[in-house]
Amino acid sequence: MRADGHRLARLALTKMLGLFLRGVLAVAIIAAGLVVGEQLRATREQLARGQAASAGPAIPTTQPVTPAPKPTVRVSAQPRPTAPPVARTVVPTPVSTPFTGVPSVVSGTVTAGGKPVRAAQVMVYPSNSFNHGPTPVPPESASATTDDRGSYQVSLPPGAYRIGAFRNYNNNLADPTDGFAGVTWYGDGYTIGFGKDLVVSSNVSAADIAMLRVVKVAGRVVGRDGVGVPNARVDLSRSYGGIQFPLVPLGLAATDPSGAFNFSIAAMPLTLRAQASGLTGEAGATIDLDLRADRTDLVLTIDRGNIVGGTLRDAAGRPLPNTNFGVWSGDALVFCTSCGGRSDSAGRFTITIPSGTVHFKNWPQVGEPELSSKDYVISGDLTLDPVLQVH
Repeated sequence: MRADGHRLARLALTKMLGLFLRGVLAVAIIAAGLVVGEQLRATREQLARGQAASAGPAIPTTQPVTPAPKPTVRVSAQPRPTAPPVARTVVPTPVSTPFTGVPSVVSGTVTAGGKPVRAAQVMVYPSNSFNHGPTPVPPESASATTDDRGSYQVSLPPGAYRIGAFRNYNNNLADPTDGFAGVTWYGDGYTIGFGKDLVVSSNVSAADIAMLRVVKVAGRVVGRDGVGVPNARVDLSRSYGGIQFPLVPLGLAATDPSGAFNFSIAAMPLTLRAQASGLTGEAGATIDLDLRADRTDLVLTIDRGNIVGGTLRDAAGRPLPNTNFGVWSGDALVFCTSCGGRSDSAGRFTITIPSGTVHFKNWPQVGEPELSSKDYVISGDLTLDPVLQVH
């Protein structure tokens, strides 16, 4: 009995040991399978990442990857570039010492026809070589308006100036029908270009300004035959410092169909010139006037060419009918609108040519001889019979 018990115990122990060993073996096999499976999965993921990198952007895995932090790089602040300044034209400023003394007082009276002018605008400009013409208007140095007595007063540093009085007809206090010119510059002028210098070195009390009276100027422009010249240009000018400055009249600045003109201007010395297109070129005449009152009797005669008429003849004295001819001065053809022509069936002709020494030549056709005349002195209208012959 006891032996059977021991045998049964050993059998039970052996059976338990076998079960234990089989359990350990199963655990080992499972653990090995897990390890191998994890290695296979890792290998597949590495293979997939390698293929994705060669084909395009990386495909994220199921496990998020935290990027490694980038090193911080400190960059010093750089100023933004600014646009270059706009190019400017720099005008040099004359170097001058500013006046720090006491200005001088310039005073005077503005009159028109001996009577004081109320509300006239007095303006003062610096006098220098750049301000000798009507334009451009130089910078103003001082200005004032006359009172009821026509008096004015301005303060100026020492220097040379031009001073003048404007009649401002936009001012209700001014009378536009008083018959005096709207602007008159101190001295003998009508615009700033003709003003005389006013030198200020101390108080000046004699800078009086007399407005110029407006006068009427009328007349006619005629040719040497006394016939009126229509559409002749009438120009006015005034010489100052060797320069002829133009003046602008009030009224008709060209002649009408009868050759008459009519305009108004300030009373002063001036030059009147008429110009017209003559038959031989531009023609004109001038008159120097010292206007102190109306002048309506003016006549300007312009030389529009010499009227020459007669008969073309040959060496035997016979008329040369239907002959084309021209006028020559020396070896040069005289060019003008009527310096040549054609004789009629009786050899007669009439032309207008400028003054000078000329001769006549024909315009020969094919097979015809070239004919010319002697020299003739042309100094006015005349009748002559040029003889054309072979020379």
